[in-house]
Amino acid sequence: MAATTPSPTLRKNKTTTGKRADVEGVPVEDGGRAPGGALAARIAAIRTSPGLYAGSGLALASQVMPTGPLAVTTAGAAAIAGGWATLGVLPGPWRWLPGHGEPWEWMCRSSRRGYRRTLRRMRRRLAQDTGLAPAEGTAGLLVPVLTTGDAWYEHGGRPALVRAATADYRRARCDMLRAVWSQALPNWERGWWRRYTPTEMALRAAPLAAIPAAGFADLPWWGVALTASLAGAWGVRVWQRPDPAPAPEPADEAPVQGPDWYVARWQEWIAGERGPLPGSRLTSLRVDEDGLSAVIVSTTTRPALAVDQDAVSIAWEVPARAVNIYRPADMPSGRAKLKVRLRAAADTDPDDLAAVWAQYSPYAGSKLLDPHETNNGRRFQLEMPRKGSSVVDVQARAIAQALDLPGEDAIARLHLRVLDARRIEVSEMTVNPLQGGVPLDLDALVMDEKGYVTVGKDVYGRPARWRLMIPNPGKFGMNGGQGMSAVHSFSSGTTGSGKSSLEETLLIAQRVNGMVGWLADGKYGAGFASWLKEVDWLVKSHFGAMLMGQAAAAVGQHRFSVQMKSQWRDAEGYVMDGRSFFVPHEPFAPMQVTFDEFNEMVLDGSKAHVKPLLESLSNLGRQTRSAGIACRVYVQIPNLDSIGTDKNANAIRDMLQSGNIALFRTARSDVDVMSLGARTPEFRLEPIRETFPDGSGTGGLGYIADGSSQYTQSRMMFHPNPVRIARDSGIPLPALTDGEAEAAGVAYQRRDEYRHMDASEEEAFLRDLIAREQSTPNRSVFDLHPAPAAPAAEEDGEDDDALDDIVPPTRSQLVWTAVDGGARRNKTIAEVTNLKPPNVANATRRLERLRKLHKVDRDWHTLEPLDA
Repeated sequence: MAATTPSPTLRKNKTTTGKRADVEGVPVEDGGRAPGGALAARIAAIRTSPGLYAGSGLALASQVMPTGPLAVTTAGAAAIAGGWATLGVLPGPWRWLPGHGEPWEWMCRSSRRGYRRTLRRMRRRLAQDTGLAPAEGTAGLLVPVLTTGDAWYEHGGRPALVRAATADYRRARCDMLRAVWSQALPNWERGWWRRYTPTEMALRAAPLAAIPAAGFADLPWWGVALTASLAGAWGVRVWQRPDPAPAPEPADEAPVQGPDWYVARWQEWIAGERGPLPGSRLTSLRVDEDGLSAVIVSTTTRPALAVDQDAVSIAWEVPARAVNIYRPADMPSGRAKLKVRLRAAADTDPDDLAAVWAQYSPYAGSKLLDPHETNNGRRFQLEMPRKGSSVVDVQARAIAQALDLPGEDAIARLHLRVLDARRIEVSEMTVNPLQGGVPLDLDALVMDEKGYVTVGKDVYGRPARWRLMIPNPGKFGMNGGQGMSAVHSFSSGTTGSGKSSLEETLLIAQRVNGMVGWLADGKYGAGFASWLKEVDWLVKSHFGAMLMGQAAAAVGQHRFSVQMKSQWRDAEGYVMDGRSFFVPHEPFAPMQVTFDEFNEMVLDGSKAHVKPLLESLSNLGRQTRSAGIACRVYVQIPNLDSIGTDKNANAIRDMLQSGNIALFRTARSDVDVMSLGARTPEFRLEPIRETFPDGSGTGGLGYIADGSSQYTQSRMMFHPNPVRIARDSGIPLPALTDGEAEAAGVAYQRRDEYRHMDASEEEAFLRDLIAREQSTPNRSVFDLHPAPAAPAAEEDGEDDDALDDIVPPTRSQLVWTAVDGGARRNKTIAEVTNLKPPNVANATRRLERLRKLHKVDRDWHTLEPLDA
């Protein structure tokens, strides 16, 4: 129990080390008589002390014990006394009291001192030449000596890997020590331990060995009573809690070094040949009483952010959280800003996020508000000052460094969301709520009155929305339908990132909402092979994508010509002539045209289809939104510069920056470095890993723009067989009207004839079709959908046999009849007709050109009856 402040009316001695407090909290002097019954309270406290009975009982038991047990007791008490005295005088956590620091802090300080010694030895070893001297071969020549560990010693990143592993181990060890002591001694800060001098410890421990030894002496009765009294007094004294030690005077802080010292240490630890950023230098270095600021300049191809907190904290001997390294959006990758807090105002609790942020925040004047626990981690708000830094300047990297968040993926666990002009919400999610996936929901794919559909769920548990149409306020069709405009879309991500999951979800949403769907598969049909019959038009070749783009632009022109002659109503019911906006299903259905792997389609600018394809998409972007036709573009590289730099590519970029944007996992780390104009992300987006911490894949995980420059991490809906959902939904497949089909051209009208061909066959078919179409002036368009085969009339078999004898059937007739009878492969046809395989192959190819047969997955089928 700690001593209380004496009353002013009490007489004070020169020393107060012997003060004790009674049960009523009134201080008394040792050996004195306190007024008001204090002596009686002291006697009562002594009478109830367990030390009185333990000490006197040990003395009396020693007098009555036989010689054998007494010797064992004496030896054991002497050993305990020696161990107790040794622990009391040796340095260690048992010598500490509140005011001296917690034991784990002492251990961590010792660990850091050992860490620095280990690093100095490690740097000397890393600087040594590990190559072995060559040995003399049998021919007298020197040959190199190779060992198993040579590959590791010659590894270019060995110093950085060793430093990182050592730092992680030491940090984990310190955290473990703190956790162990907090669990073993939860009330340590209210404890009464203090360190003792060797003399005091000898006086405390020596009677423990001397009391049992007194049993060997033959004492009279008064000697036994005196020994028991002394032992009881010793027990009471030892059992009482000693006074807490006074708090040590704060040590003078080490003086801040000059700029030359920091530059020299940087060159030695960071910019050295084996350092984390070789050849780097510091510019704009400024050192004051509390901090240091500089700009890191990388003189090699490595980015300036390659140097981390631990390396700088070791080099300059400052805490890790005092180091903050970040790169503003307008700074090139070869440069980064460095801020270091050289002198902290006071020791802070690491769990007190607000205090830690006030100490080490890189944004002067900012505050951390409302830290609290959530189901997935922690959440707090940052309030930026009225002048100086804004919410746009905040980076997840700077937050993780200032708060010294553990783990390599600490930055990826932080999610930033703007609340207003000065406040930003930061969520640290140790468990990503999206790792369980999002199942496909047909009801969520129904478009609302604002043109949104739900395609997944974001990291905050809200629906991830995708806009298909934008309402035009105050404009209505003659049937009362709301005037709407189409919305273009852009997505990027590498193979397996989940782009196809989003597209398949949108294909189902189109069908649910009665939209015509066209799809150009840039993977030559491999990406959407199962959707051949579930979209209105699907092409697999790059040449076909060009024709699809031109057809969509032509359909838009046709719709404009019809809408110009249409009437519409305003919000007050007035009827107007000449409609310049789109009304769904009056008379045309909305339309979505998708180009998957678009950057592969336009990669080689020398090919003939590239320029027409870019021109057609440029036309779509500039004109067809008001015709209800939207364009979706998917690329693998997270940068719209990959589609080219001519005028049409610039128009496409402008088109895609204004609509939906989704960014999935890419093979590059600079996912946020994109030419997205005003839609460039406000916050630096962290790359998405291939797997979650639980080992599951991150397919379908990406960032979706919320209509502005804020991007939220979201997971798209997923179903293992979405084509079956589209087919079994019972919703008919929307198609163009006859007038639109005529405007789209012959490639659209005859799409069923090459639907089952592969990419090369489709391109050859389309090229031949377009060549013949262009060579026929004043052509008429007919419905070329194949008619069903007419049933053959039953005739007398004998007459057929007689006719065959007179005029034998041709090879083509034999082959067609065999196919019509069920023979599907060339080998089977040859067996049925007794023809040679080369003759069968020639006949089937001829019949295919005449559109009498067609092949589906290597099987032949009849299209039209063969003329007699």
